[in-house]
Amino acid sequence: MPYIKNTSFSKQNSPVTGINTAQGATKSIVSMGSLAALALLFSGCASRPLPPHSPAPNTIPAPAPVFTPQPPAPPPAAGTPRLPLVASWADYRRRAAQMIIAANPGASFTGPQPEQWKGIATVTVMLNADGSLRTMDLMRGSRISPEVNDLALAAARRAANYGPVSNLPQPWQFNETFLYNDDNKFQLVTIVEGR
Repeated sequence: MPYIKNTSFSKQNSPVTGINTAQGATKSIVSMGSLAALALLFSGCASRPLPPHSPAPNTIPAPAPVFTPQPPAPPPAAGTPRLPLVASWADYRRRAAQMIIAANPGASFTGPQPEQWKGIATVTVMLNADGSLRTMDLMRGSRISPEVNDLALAAARRAANYGPVSNLPQPWQFNETFLYNDDNKFQLVTIVEGR
């Protein structure tokens, strides 16, 4: 390609920059071209939306315990005598244990204990001030014989209303432990310990 001499610029020093005017003009054009290219490049970026910020990975929380509300206990029959107040939770537990045995005829047994229990279930009974059943929970159940867990809950439910607790300290609740033999008959720890 033939060399074309650029005659439009004289070889003088520019008073502003102190460099050769012809070289300065060439550098200015190159610089302006670079700036224009950068401007086009950045203007193209600005018109495109930024990618969304990737959120942190979802962590799955542990499932909350399932609370199954129990149906309220039926009100006592008109002829049912009101139970008296008791002086302590120990007395209340003894009376409640006797009521559980009475409300479940044939489901409990007396006599010697087996060498090994088939299953053990501890039930927490939560009461209203009048002794009616507020709710019930399986505090500790048998993994080896899970059927005894339901038997214990049903047995404790049958005995409600347990009598007023308004004079006792809150929370108005007690625990009872059911010891089941191979025939699915129970003894209560409160009765066993009281012997």
